[in-house]
Amino acid sequence: MQPISGFTTDATGGTTYSRPIRMDTWANAQAAVQVTVTGTATFTVETSMDDPNDPVYPVPLASMTWVPATDANIVAKTATASGVLAVTPVFVRIKQTAGNGSCKMTIAQFSNAPY
Repeated sequence: MQPISGFTTDATGGTTYSRPIRMDTWANAQAAVQVTVTGTATFTVETSMDDPNDPVYPVPLASMTWVPATDANIVAKTATASGVLAVTPVFVRIKQTAGNGSCKMTIAQFSNAPY
């Protein structure tokens, strides 16, 4: 998977979220995550195992369950940070809960679907 980015902006009026980023669930497990903070911002990288496109049990986008990433390096942080997703979730997003700054999350998933 080529590196892909998600963005948040000013959260002074309330929590903001990036778009959900679909991971390659057929690829090897690990992915590197870097979050670059510009200005003042508090962020958490969140993951979900729900899938709105699942042919058997689709979960509507608005009903997806989001949980903080298991790597504490990218949860409830206020400065640029990096971490690892040791297990591949279906979707990843970044949540900005405070600050008038912005966050850029870049994910690079290792390998691609094995044959």
